[in-house]
Amino acid sequence: MILNGIKNKKIPFKTVLMDSWYATQRLMASIEDVGKIYYCPLKSNRLVDDTGRDRKIQKSSRLKLE
Repeated sequence: MILNGIKNKKIPFKTVLMDSWYATQRLMASIEDVGKIYYCPLKSNRLVDDTGRDRKIQKSSRLKLE
């Protein structure tokens, strides 16, 4: 849907807001690949890496907010 909005419909946007249901690595990587910013809540049991692979993945509930 996002790629269709960008390529075919030429909808101008810079930010994607989505529900935690859609928060998958594949979708977030696709959004980043097209240069967009995304915001979505993450469930506390999701495994994440916010370091660019400098550390092991951890539960999102263990992330430190800055």
